Amino acid sequence: MEKFVAPFLLGIDVGTTGCKTELLDVEGNTLARAYREYPLIYPKISWVEHDAETGWWQATIDTTREVLQKSNVDPKEIKGVSISCTNALVAVDKEGNQLRPAIMQFDKRTIDQVDWIKEKVGDKVIRITGNQPSASGTSAPIILWIKENEPDIFKKTYKFMWPGGFVVQKLTGEFTMEWSRASWTCLFETGGKQRWSAELCSDMDIPMDKLPDLCPSWKVVGEVTEKAAQLTGLAKGTPVVGGMADTPAGGIGTGAVSPGDTCHVIGTTARPCVVLSEPKFDSRVVNCCHAVPGSWFSLGVLENAGSSIKWFRDLFGQMEVSMAGFTGQNAFDYLDEEAERSVPGANGIIYLPYLNGERSPIWDPYARGVLFGLSGSHKRADVVRAILEGVAFAFAHNLELFETALGVRMKEVSLSGGGSKSRAWQQIHADVSGKAMKVVKVKESEAIGNSILAGYGVGIYKDMVSAARQVVKIERIVEPRKKYAERYAEMFQIYKNIYLHTKEDFGRLAKLKH
Repeated sequence: MEKFVAPFLLGIDVGTTGCKTELLDVEGNTLARAYREYPLIYPKISWVEHDAETGWWQATIDTTREVLQKSNVDPKEIKGVSISCTNALVAVDKEGNQLRPAIMQFDKRTIDQVDWIKEKVGDKVIRITGNQPSASGTSAPIILWIKENEPDIFKKTYKFMWPGGFVVQKLTGEFTMEWSRASWTCLFETGGKQRWSAELCSDMDIPMDKLPDLCPSWKVVGEVTEKAAQLTGLAKGTPVVGGMADTPAGGIGTGAVSPGDTCHVIGTTARPCVVLSEPKFDSRVVNCCHAVPGSWFSLGVLENAGSSIKWFRDLFGQMEVSMAGFTGQNAFDYLDEEAERSVPGANGIIYLPYLNGERSPIWDPYARGVLFGLSGSHKRADVVRAILEGVAFAFAHNLELFETALGVRMKEVSLSGGGSKSRAWQQIHADVSGKAMKVVKVKESEAIGNSILAGYGVGIYKDMVSAARQVVKIERIVEPRKKYAERYAEMFQIYKNIYLHTKEDFGRLAKLKH
């Protein structure tokens, strides 16, 4: 029987499609984990929402209770809680109750507000925040949209909250936003004094008193209240730290804690990341304060990574889904086997993974998916492999930017996330990028990242670098195969050109009435 080393730490990740909660010991061993899915809400075309109460908070309650029951741990042995989260914004009243459903990172309703910010405020946003306003995930355009379209909601709003902060408030009663998530609001001095920018708030006419109090990720912001203890099963008085965005959490959970460390988290979206010792930002990637003191984090965001292969499975993978139902295996495992029946290069098919637009590095909400080079001789396996390769090309596109614009030199990249379970995808990422892939043992790395942050915040770990070295374990290292390097390099250039040649037509197509 495995022995666990007390005290224990609780990590909660409020994700895009569900909440993952995990209880770990100080060595990074998992005592218990639980997951609850919640639905994305699509009230209109290109609108995507969550119900923060029945989704984020109820899932947190349910998974925390399940973890405590499975582990049979005395809740008083849990010495710290950290929460990471997806990107979304929710308006709440003074009691912390949502006033409308949360607006998610995939939502595209704010294109007009983004254009207004770019025209009226200009490059000042990038200079101060390190990020450009986007209809995918930046908060300022969402706040402006609510102000213009739902003035009653805007007037009633006490604070605009992020998902992790919403749950922190439910646990502690405190309204907070930590630095890594604040970096994506387009209202925060990311590379400066880590405060709300009075200048940007004034330019956009956003009242600063509607923004929550700021804090470093590792700061203890409150304790579990008696009401929250009754709901979740946690002990009253358990310390809760500020938390972090999901990508820094995933980064810490793969060991990306020192300047120059790189990682790639493959989930519904995928995020290639690099740790920086100073705020050297490029507007074509997303930039934020890291949850490690004195560090910053630059990352690419691939809007349609795991969702690309899921799209194929849902439309054309009935056979794999049926087989999985009989055997208990995952349908994606069968799609992996299908991809392996094709050859590197997918017999000449190139996939652009832009099903719902793309963020870094092209930042085009109108871009759409493309299967380029199809012929009558192609097999189903070629299409599956092309989809996996297309996501890897998007990954390489961001790595190219890290190396040329940020001056980062990398030989290896730590790999995590649900997509990293695919051995075919591990090898494809290595072959396409020319980098070794260090696959971590715990693929859902946000939980380990949260446990390290919570442990540091309450004083269990002396620093996060040594804690990550102690806790994060590598499962295998996948080396790139040199014999395919030339083929993939040529296809990568074609991949980039396809977008350039179709960019204008994507915009024209978006303006047609459907």
